[in-house]
Amino acid sequence: MLNNLRISAGVVLLCSLCACAPVPTTAEIESAGIQALHAQLPSAIAALQKWASAGNAVAQRELGLAYAIHSEQQAQALLWLERAAKNQHGDAEAQFQLAEANYKGRLGLTKNESQAWKWYELAANNAYGKASFMLARMAKYGQGVPQDLALSVKWLEKASEQGNAQAMFLLSNAYAAGEGVKQDQALARKWLEESAELEYPVAIQALAMELESGSKQVEKDPLKARHLIKEASDERLMRWNRYQ
Repeated sequence: MLNNLRISAGVVLLCSLCACAPVPTTAEIESAGIQALHAQLPSAIAALQKWASAGNAVAQRELGLAYAIHSEQQAQALLWLERAAKNQHGDAEAQFQLAEANYKGRLGLTKNESQAWKWYELAANNAYGKASFMLARMAKYGQGVPQDLALSVKWLEKASEQGNAQAMFLLSNAYAAGEGVKQDQALARKWLEESAELEYPVAIQALAMELESGSKQVEKDPLKARHLIKEASDERLMRWNRYQ
């Protein structure tokens, strides 16, 4: 019932936008994108086509994503995602999706890690944290570029600065082990705490284990450790339920 109400509201919104608003906002375009992707509403797709053809990068990306779920429209999906990615403003989400397509061999493309690296790098430099994280992973394992642990740490730092909790946790590990960077336990602790503050379960658990046993950096605190372990378990459960 709720989904039907949302779709109906989306139809009303689209009708008003097409009739009255020549320059829709990003939120309005992404709302149309949701209607096109999940409900396959002809009115939503038509609106996206209109805005995309006018050169709007967000509409181009949303249209590409709507086409991408249909095997017979993969070429169209690729076309519009590339237009969004190469648009004057360079849509970061489109750049990331093209990187994923090259990395995983989607949208009719064969796997091409070198090309994936180029798109991930564009998205990363466009403040897209997931792309920075992928560059760190690829540099660590020599995918698309020669293996380079220092380069991996560089991209972990950028992803962390862009708010990626998993990158913060791995950056903490790198500093703790001196892998690709000079060993620095204070920075290791800093990034572990920041990752935990963003409720990354593995970081919360690692912090709890430090508090349980104590270390040079952390005073032993079993009570707080138990609290953190419960928090990590609750967060894992919440994330699991979210995707059921």
